[in-house]
Amino acid sequence: MAEAALFSIATAILKSIATEIAKPGGSFASQKVQLLCGAKDELKSLQDTVQTIQAVLLDAEKKQWHDNQVKLWLRRLKDVLYDVQDLFDDVATENLRQKVTSGNKMSKAVCVFFSKSNQLAHRLRVANKIQELRKELDRIKSDKELSNLEQHLSEETIGRGKKPEVPSPDEKIIGREEDKKTIKQLLFDSSSSPSVSFVAIVGKGGLGKTALARLVYNDGEVKEHFGLKMWVCVSDVFDVNVIIKEILKSAKDNCQEHDDDEMKKLLQDLENKPIDQLPSLLHEILGRLKYLLVLDDLWNEDRDKWLKLGDWLEGGLQGSKILVTTRSHKVAMVTDAKSVIHVLRGLSEDKSWNLFRKMAFGDGVESLDPELEETGRDIVKKCAGVPLAIRTIGGLLYGKNKDEWLRYKVRELPEIPEIDEVDDGIMQVLKFSYDRLPSCLKHCFAYCSLFPKDYVYDKEVMIHLWMAQGFIESLNGEDNLEDVADNYLSELLCRSFLDAARKEDDGEVLTFKMHDLMHDLAQKVAGGECKIVNFKGGDNDRGIRHALIISKSFSEEKMVSLLKTSKLRTFLYLECESSVLNSPKVFSKCKHCRALGLRNTDIPLPPSSFGKLKHLRFLNISANKSIQSLPDSITDLVSLQILGLIECENLKTFPRDLRKLVNLRYLSIKLCKSLSHLPPLSELPSLRTLILSRLDALEFLQQTSDPEQYDTTRPFFQSLEKLSLIICNNLKGWWERRQVMGVYQMHPSDNSLSFFPKLWSVNIRGCPHLNFMPPFPQVEYLVTNSMKILEQQLMVNPNCPSEAAVGSTFIPFSKLKSLGLDGSGMKPSMLETLLRLPSNLESMNLCFCNGWCLSRSMQHLSSLQKLSIFSCGGLDLLCQEDKHGTQWRFLTKLRVLKLSCLENLVALPEGIQHVTTLQSLEISDCRNLESLPEWIGNFSLFEKLVLSCCPKLERLPLGMRNLTRLKELRICDCPALKERYLRDGHEELEKIAHIRIIDWED
Repeated sequence: MAEAALFSIATAILKSIATEIAKPGGSFASQKVQLLCGAKDELKSLQDTVQTIQAVLLDAEKKQWHDNQVKLWLRRLKDVLYDVQDLFDDVATENLRQKVTSGNKMSKAVCVFFSKSNQLAHRLRVANKIQELRKELDRIKSDKELSNLEQHLSEETIGRGKKPEVPSPDEKIIGREEDKKTIKQLLFDSSSSPSVSFVAIVGKGGLGKTALARLVYNDGEVKEHFGLKMWVCVSDVFDVNVIIKEILKSAKDNCQEHDDDEMKKLLQDLENKPIDQLPSLLHEILGRLKYLLVLDDLWNEDRDKWLKLGDWLEGGLQGSKILVTTRSHKVAMVTDAKSVIHVLRGLSEDKSWNLFRKMAFGDGVESLDPELEETGRDIVKKCAGVPLAIRTIGGLLYGKNKDEWLRYKVRELPEIPEIDEVDDGIMQVLKFSYDRLPSCLKHCFAYCSLFPKDYVYDKEVMIHLWMAQGFIESLNGEDNLEDVADNYLSELLCRSFLDAARKEDDGEVLTFKMHDLMHDLAQKVAGGECKIVNFKGGDNDRGIRHALIISKSFSEEKMVSLLKTSKLRTFLYLECESSVLNSPKVFSKCKHCRALGLRNTDIPLPPSSFGKLKHLRFLNISANKSIQSLPDSITDLVSLQILGLIECENLKTFPRDLRKLVNLRYLSIKLCKSLSHLPPLSELPSLRTLILSRLDALEFLQQTSDPEQYDTTRPFFQSLEKLSLIICNNLKGWWERRQVMGVYQMHPSDNSLSFFPKLWSVNIRGCPHLNFMPPFPQVEYLVTNSMKILEQQLMVNPNCPSEAAVGSTFIPFSKLKSLGLDGSGMKPSMLETLLRLPSNLESMNLCFCNGWCLSRSMQHLSSLQKLSIFSCGGLDLLCQEDKHGTQWRFLTKLRVLKLSCLENLVALPEGIQHVTTLQSLEISDCRNLESLPEWIGNFSLFEKLVLSCCPKLERLPLGMRNLTRLKELRICDCPALKERYLRDGHEELEKIAHIRIIDWED
């Protein structure tokens, strides 16, 4: 990304050159360059030049911040390297297009020879371009700046190994208990006369103002005190209309928890309300309740601008509060001269050390090498109590051995500035950590600056965008790129360059955010390549490679001008004037694009323009009502990897030759309610993920009148790994004629498994009429509420003559590791049959499984590590014939148990005490649970206990004292327990005094 990660681009170019040199003389690509005398020598010369430059790039990246000559040298180099990369991409794409083109080869060759795109002329252009770029690189190589740079031939790589565990944002917060208590007291103080008053958290960047505000905002007592809570991130741009709309959105999300139907009605269809109606709507909403509004990261120092917003915030019930986080005392006073200001200080030395120790060494380390501890404490002193700096440096050192720590002490530690010595000290610390990231992570981090501050990034989308730009490197050429990208993200999260926003129950990150200081750093290192474009004038668009268009209206002239002055690789729309895109000039100028996002661009797609976007890897088309069919030219995008079609409600047909998209690995089609037919998706050789959701008109996934038409020479979906069929109400089966399955079985491919040979993840929900699926014998992860499909997969179906052969070739679900089951209508005997088959089931989530006796099946669950039971009021956790719960003894590896919405649960089954491996217990919405048993103290490995919404739970057992490894206790909405705590606080506290993390929200 920009000058900051050219090392990776040079590496990719060297791989391309090596591939071309190694090709035989008759290959398509080699013929292009052999038209010039000594073509192989030309390539080798180019290779030598790039290798020489690559060797000094890592040093140049560091020195550019203090040396303008090096910075200019890198900028010159960057443009040429991008052109070289584009050229080799052109060659590879043309070669691939030739391979996938079908038809009469002779007639095709004649047609090409006389066409405007004559291949002979194209080859000559390629050869000339290689020579031209090689000469330009030679001039750059001979620059005197090169002689002053040190050589570094290798750097740290990120492989596909085990991902580090990513902490949630609140888990990173240490040492703010007193600050939280103070802020809560200020918010609860209703002695002031106005209906709404202000509290401000003021402190320099990186101290954790937002984190502290979030702790307060999520507190149980705060939730009870205020009738309505709203949170808005303001940041640099103070746009009153935008802020009002964001406040209303937050109010709409929050009011779902209340029974105020009138307020819900007022806020419905918010997106379509005229902008001039929103202020009065806000005033009406706020006047109904005592509210808390958090305005996070406020920068506005203009009193007049504030008054335009502040007048609309008056009128809440007495005691309403506005909590502001800002770096400036002046900003706090502009909002209200009577603002109560809480100045946030740095962490104490001890708390700073505790945070650093957690980040650098992880949990559970009892003692440290004295030399490492001395080095660590020296680093902590330089961080001046600023949590962001401590977390970033600590994350940098995590996992390093002692020799590396000592190297940091001797060579790197002196480079870390004292934060208090200079105004931008915190930024220099962050930059120090950034410089020591591998180039592959620098790319991904800098690319995040393409989106606005406080943006919530969707992990899957960002991974796809990184892949489209070629940022993800496979070390051996065989790694799954999505897995490698997931590791990259985990590294950035653990090093605190990014922060997890939302996680699955299993800890998997779904969305993430970026601290505003990190966003500033990302913008700086991106060097102007990533830019949010609003066409308001005065912008210098030269040098942009990645653009996010947010302007709601602009002229075709401005758009074409942007495209002329830049070679965009990313072109994303959020809310734009879509009519401009009707111009063929716009699409034809996007020929360098790797990623194209067309959101809310309600235009028909140009029939021929797509073929010109030969570099395109990522294409997302959302909320387009004009599309009735995808243009045939889309099949020319042989490099396309990601295709998303979301809410294209009039889309009906696909091109016939979709099979030409030989690199397509991800296809998501959602909310396309008119789509009734799909092309033969099984012919896509690289397809790894297929998501079909809310396709109301779809009855069959593949339709044919003649089963013999199917190509049985290759496995059925040879690369598919993940399949999701979600809420397709009219979906009946895979094929219109089930005999097709017999055709596959009679003509098996070379692969011993004809159906879904690599499919490991299946999610089928909300498809009530789906009664037949081809077998998926390799499945490891299964989520379903379709009992028909489960039964069909478990049993030989007499309606298909050939299925007996299928049943004899594999044991269904034998590889299953994770099972999520909505068991409504499921027979108990089917559950017992199902749980007998997998030998290594590790995780199981059961919901609406009533009338079952789970303990009958426990003997088959010896590998189970996580068990979650939700809304199973009639589930018998302890069968009558097993009154002592001996069956629970079979769960010899169970670590995590979650019990939720079990109304009949009065006490924990005694059998659970036999699960000696248990480490975590979460109980929520069990409204009749009266007590926890004393035997809970026997769990010697217990580390985490969560109690939520258990109103009858009155006390914690004395056995809690014996849980010496318990380090996390979270209690929420347990009023009887709270009452006992208030009455007998000292006695209750003794039971839990040894626990390190206690979050008692009441």
